[in-house]
Amino acid sequence: MQVNQSSVEAVEQAKKKQEEAEKQARQEEYQIEREKNRADMEIQRARRKAKSEIADMKENQFFWDWGYLCVIFFSFLQNGAFQQDVLQLIMIPINWCKEYIAWFERLEYISDTAGEMLFKGFFSMLMITAGILGCVFLVWAGVEQYKKIWDDLYKMVLISSISFVAVLGNLIREYLPLNLILVILFINIGTILLRAYLKKKYPQMYD
Repeated sequence: MQVNQSSVEAVEQAKKKQEEAEKQARQEEYQIEREKNRADMEIQRARRKAKSEIADMKENQFFWDWGYLCVIFFSFLQNGAFQQDVLQLIMIPINWCKEYIAWFERLEYISDTAGEMLFKGFFSMLMITAGILGCVFLVWAGVEQYKKIWDDLYKMVLISSISFVAVLGNLIREYLPLNLILVILFINIGTILLRAYLKKKYPQMYD
């Protein structure tokens, strides 16, 4: 009987220890779950705060960007030289069209035969179409290539060159008889070529 009672007590003690171990394990799991939930809440709170700060930064950047663009725009409005250059650039294809129309109207009188007139008219239209398509392709290819190398440096150079021409366009025109739009293009193309040269000459600087 004594042996059986000892065995029963040992079993009960083992059960109690097992229950205590299970209880402790449940408490630890609960503690871990609570800490995990707390960490998730902190992460969500930090994300919401970061999103709010990013949204504020974007809003401020949007405000200052548009403000800067407005300043450049009004500078262009006050810049008579730049307005003349833009108008001159717009008038170039218009004048070409006028000259072509005038030439086409005289084509009947400067051609010896009807076949020659048709050939000249068709050939001229074909060449003009090819020229327009070629220009469009060159512009598209240039834009695509520029997108590949576009970064903060080129953005800064573009904005700086436009600002430079917008503010000092009239002064530049007094000393440099060149279309101001070409000045902007030359500055940016020069920057691209200079950077390509430096990248080839000193590749370790761009690693």
